[in-house]
Amino acid sequence: MVKQYYLSNNGTHIGPFSHETVLKKIESQENQWTDYVFDESVGEWLMLLEHPEFSMKLSDKPVARPENGASMKDALKDKEWFILKEGNNYGPFSQLELVQMLQEKTLFEHDYIWHAKLPAWKRVAEVEEFTPEAIRVMKTTMDLDLSEIFFRRRHARASYGASLIVHNNKSVFRGQALEISAGGAGVLIDNPNLQPGQSLFLHFQPGNGVPPFNAVCQIVSKQFVKDPSSGVDPIKYGVKFTTLSQSVRETIRNFTTKAA
Repeated sequence: MVKQYYLSNNGTHIGPFSHETVLKKIESQENQWTDYVFDESVGEWLMLLEHPEFSMKLSDKPVARPENGASMKDALKDKEWFILKEGNNYGPFSQLELVQMLQEKTLFEHDYIWHAKLPAWKRVAEVEEFTPEAIRVMKTTMDLDLSEIFFRRRHARASYGASLIVHNNKSVFRGQALEISAGGAGVLIDNPNLQPGQSLFLHFQPGNGVPPFNAVCQIVSKQFVKDPSSGVDPIKYGVKFTTLSQSVRETIRNFTTKAA
């Protein structure tokens, strides 16, 4: 029996498709490497570039170069960027694809990337093309047919007020949830020393109709939040859920859908 896969694109699930059909959809750009794929043997949705049966094809993709006189839009589509994740190199990708991954939280500021003009692998946060200022300029000056990269999300988000308890196998901290999705959350934690890439255990108290739940998370972003009323700048952490029960995930998905 031929193995079948389902694809997630712009919030819809389509399929089933064969392995060959999925590759053809990627090649025709009907689907992107940042879209998600599901097969029963894995048991969860994975980004195509992380799925072992598809990621091996990335190394076979030729590097595209703009022709003489190519526009800035063409240059942004030029596939000359590479990503380093868990010791494996992925690519090439275009600058726009990397921006899209940042928007979708499948690439993070602490991840390493490389381009021929860089002397060595650098973290995304250290590369000028991916600073918030550069992306803001790109967003405001980009052609309309490329603007969708700034709006695609795998999971809907909603404001979510609930207190939480956090621990990192050493210490326990208190926190407050600000927003939530089926994939992660934005939280305030009373510890300024936590770092992107670190794993945490979070216990969410009930809030906004969502019952209490536990989740294992990974920190993916960190920023100071100005709070003149308290005189203290709390730390907002963005976390992605790495372990979360399916029933809780569905409850959160229903909550964010209704709140949208």
